[in-house]
Amino acid sequence: MNSEYNAFMLKMLHSLCFFLSLLSLTGDKFGFPVVSRLCASIEGTSPERLADCLGLDSSKFRTKSSEAVSNDPSSSLLFAVDDEERYRGCEPLMLSCPSCSTTFDCAAVFSSVCMSMAEKPTRPETDCNFWRRLRCPKCPEEGDVGRISPGTIANQVKRQVEGFVSMYYKGLMMCDDETCKHTTRSLNLRLVGDSERGTVCPNYPRCNGRLIRKYTEADLYKQLSYFCYVLDTVRCIEKMEIGAKIPVEKELSKIRPMVALAASTVQRIRDQCGYGWVQLSDLVITV
Repeated sequence: MNSEYNAFMLKMLHSLCFFLSLLSLTGDKFGFPVVSRLCASIEGTSPERLADCLGLDSSKFRTKSSEAVSNDPSSSLLFAVDDEERYRGCEPLMLSCPSCSTTFDCAAVFSSVCMSMAEKPTRPETDCNFWRRLRCPKCPEEGDVGRISPGTIANQVKRQVEGFVSMYYKGLMMCDDETCKHTTRSLNLRLVGDSERGTVCPNYPRCNGRLIRKYTEADLYKQLSYFCYVLDTVRCIEKMEIGAKIPVEKELSKIRPMVALAASTVQRIRDQCGYGWVQLSDLVITV
């Protein structure tokens, strides 16, 4: 009986989509929520399939469960091939010159040193030389103008980290429905179907979407891990071949005291993030 009912409802769905196309609602953002709400209880339907029937871009209406698997920051941290892929999407580390107020982004210490040693740049103000010189690339070379102290670096890094932590604690939630995108900090405690408490879109029943966090704990942990990677001068050496370690270690030993305070500050804040901890009680069963 259920299979016959579902088959009947699917035929009604196609008829409804055809009717909407005749009314020139196909592609209109108001047509999809109507069909989605009417067909939410039909087995075998999904937002992606409904959008395809209406002639919309079905990729914009994929279920967020499949997107969460592919876009989960934890998966990129664990299974990435290289550092570029592992930290793709992270915000760069930005430093500001105390003399001229110029703002510039900084590459990882290790990659900058290796690039500087390999390319032998002729211009001393190139970005890859910043960690070796700790001077603003825009300020003149004479005197102490443009010199950035370790304390300045640590304070600026800490301020950026606190900005990301503050973004996480704002708790902004956004509806995953492409036609809604309602953003709020208030939780709707209403329960609808099998939805979890606090995930129902405030625009229900006009919208069947679910609220998801715009900036998750995994996003925060990934960003802080990226800053640790940028300021790392110890673990990066372990990945190198023995023959290439000596000249790089010599250069890093000069930079390490300058970035040690900033690196330890980021690591301390990242270690407080519960996302990086594993409860063994969740992995084993006691008898």
